[in-house]
Amino acid sequence: MGITSVAAQSDTVFLTRAVNTLRAYLQKNPIEKAYLQLDKNEYAAGDDIWFKAYVTMGSRHELSDISGVLNVELIHSDKGTIAQSVKLPLVNGLTWGDFKLPDTLKQGAYRIRAYTKWMRNAGTEYFFDKTIIIGNAIVPGVLTKSEVKLIKQPAPPKTAADKVDVQFFPESGSLVYGLTSQVAFKAVGSDGLGKDIKGVVFDDWNQEVTRFSSQHLGMGVFNLLPVKGKVYKAVITFPDGFANTVSLPLPSVSGYILHIKDVDSLNIEVRIEASRNLIKANAGINLIAQSGNEVYYAAKSSSMSSSFFAIIPKNKFPSGIVQFTLFSAGGEPLNERLVFIQNNDQLDLSVNSSGKVFTPRGKTKINFSAKNQLGQPVIGNFSVAVVDEIKVPSNKTAETTIFSNLLLTSDLKGYIEQPAYYFGAITSKTKADLDILMLTQGYHRFEWKQILTNHAVPTVYQPESSFEITGYLKTLGGKPIPNGKVSLLSSNHGFFMRDTVSNGAGYFTFKNLQFKDSTSFVIQSKTKKDSKNLRIELDSLRPPVIRDQYPGVQGLAIKDTLSVYLANSKKVYDEQIKYGIGNHSKILKEVKITAPKPILINSSNLNGSGNADQVLLFKNVNLSCGSIAECLIGKLTGVFFKYDPLNQYYYPCMYIDDKTVIMKIMVDGMEMSAEALSTLPPEIVESVEVLRSGGFTSVYGQDGYNGLLLINTKKGALTNNTTQNIVSYMPKGYYKAREFYAPRYDDPKTNTQMADLRSTIYWNPNVPTNANGTASFEYFNADGPGTYCLIIEGIDKNGKIGRQVYRYSVK
Repeated sequence: MGITSVAAQSDTVFLTRAVNTLRAYLQKNPIEKAYLQLDKNEYAAGDDIWFKAYVTMGSRHELSDISGVLNVELIHSDKGTIAQSVKLPLVNGLTWGDFKLPDTLKQGAYRIRAYTKWMRNAGTEYFFDKTIIIGNAIVPGVLTKSEVKLIKQPAPPKTAADKVDVQFFPESGSLVYGLTSQVAFKAVGSDGLGKDIKGVVFDDWNQEVTRFSSQHLGMGVFNLLPVKGKVYKAVITFPDGFANTVSLPLPSVSGYILHIKDVDSLNIEVRIEASRNLIKANAGINLIAQSGNEVYYAAKSSSMSSSFFAIIPKNKFPSGIVQFTLFSAGGEPLNERLVFIQNNDQLDLSVNSSGKVFTPRGKTKINFSAKNQLGQPVIGNFSVAVVDEIKVPSNKTAETTIFSNLLLTSDLKGYIEQPAYYFGAITSKTKADLDILMLTQGYHRFEWKQILTNHAVPTVYQPESSFEITGYLKTLGGKPIPNGKVSLLSSNHGFFMRDTVSNGAGYFTFKNLQFKDSTSFVIQSKTKKDSKNLRIELDSLRPPVIRDQYPGVQGLAIKDTLSVYLANSKKVYDEQIKYGIGNHSKILKEVKITAPKPILINSSNLNGSGNADQVLLFKNVNLSCGSIAECLIGKLTGVFFKYDPLNQYYYPCMYIDDKTVIMKIMVDGMEMSAEALSTLPPEIVESVEVLRSGGFTSVYGQDGYNGLLLINTKKGALTNNTTQNIVSYMPKGYYKAREFYAPRYDDPKTNTQMADLRSTIYWNPNVPTNANGTASFEYFNADGPGTYCLIIEGIDKNGKIGRQVYRYSVK
């Protein structure tokens, strides 16, 4: 007996309610995803990390118009701390940026995390989160030999049986006596990676029932027909010869089996079987399939037979994960099965070069076209990375791609080993392995029971379309002040001022702000009657909790190939030092300080109070000078002051590679211009900390490139105002992405004597196709002969995604 589509039924009260409920939920809670294409997979201290971000919405992955701001963070995995972070403006779901890695960065495993404020409602499990390994071949003592592995391998376990976790997953959730079911299994080692196993299933009479073995990354599947009254166990054999026994899930007396399989490239087959008692009860069932919180198939049967099925075309669904749920006639969720749909709907990307011979430092011109599956040209936006695979060996199955992220890992919880394997050369084996992954991996974007009973997790974070500064205006006793005037001022990059009025609850907001990172503001309020009885409370949103790294990711850190990359990284560093190129820290020999470190009562130093190249207490300074800068002239090692006669103020400078650079000024943790500093009285200063070396400036990321002058005021005179109606505030502003630089050897000004040892040959985050679906770009090869790999990824206006890899040999 077949299952009839809901469209052909009139008595479909539950299905109609379920579809409408989910549709209403989707309108309130659209799914947003983020994917970052990086220029390469391995990095070293001193490198630049270049990335392009694609933020999509819904099951069809159209570019998102929900959020206007993307947060990207570089996280030190071992410490669980944020090393660098940027905020980027999203325009039609697209943006790009970079991280500059200081020479002194500690080597190890790092993660790049990207999310919007709206994505925080789904939880950190669904953020873009990619682990990269960063080595260091520059700083003495960090890496002295290229053969040294980044992370020590753990001592081998005594037996695999003690360290491997084996779990069994019946296809539709549970085994049922008298019904044949697929049983998937997954064996995971203590390192989080899949382990090969073999096994035999026995019943409680010790009779052999079936044999099984893993077929991919510790995963496999076998069929089992449970006999009523019996229980089952699996005797598992590990590669080292040891064995272990694991009990299989206890079968149920009553229930359903939901079985789904590929029929061919165009269709899937859904088969449902019921236990004998349910057939006699003539109970009806409902079946719903959703993807991205959107229903694509709904059907019901008002009566039962021994089994029934449906053939469903794959093109009913978008490519990606589809969740099939079986409901009772009363709407109780009974069984669940995940299926991965691989439609042939990706973009057809074509890459070719204008020449056939590629030489070192030769110009390479690439022609690129994008078409849909009907052969029609498409308008889309793409990003391109070209790397030298001799210096950056690739691991095709372990890398993250636009396909593996948007279609697979962004919807699953837990660590997915070798995600790109399922999207390379798609064969019957990769399809079968991907189906087993669907049977063994968790999926918890939402639960039907919560949706249908209106107990879904409430929305906490609203979409962030632009920068806002919000807060409350209250009396000192905590009573809201309505209709109070609040002013926002800044003088960092020219004078800026804006006014607003608090509402009935005392809440105020400054919307649609556009400002650079590290811009400091002053928010103040006054009333005609009283300003001393006012208090401003700003809303502050902490970064999301940094969840623990999946154990399997640590296994990626044990790589011999990185030694090749680090050897080249050291050559690049030496070559740049030779020619005075780049902004590098001067690596100094260790100096032991015997004098006691000054005790600072107030310090905004991110390295910790007094951890600086120099600390100066202002109680020892003659304050007869006219400004703070004048008081410091001649008292700071490695720092000198230049005078601006037009504006009549001094700004602090230091030398980097014999070039004069202007240091950044921070007062009580807020960036301040030299002009603004000249207006502050020296009497309020308690101490000055000078950060010049990479060991102290690296924690500030790009803000520390040219050194920092940290000025700490007495009792935080600026940030801890005794009058609470004036608040100083320095939110994270927009980061201005840098432009990728590569030498042009047709320009006579280019230094041709310097060795070209680039590993990233070309990076372009913004390659739009025209109405003909075409684009072109050109660049120059580096010195190294070998295989160059060009990867282009992107998306069109309809949410169709594409990826193409093009390799050529430089001789």
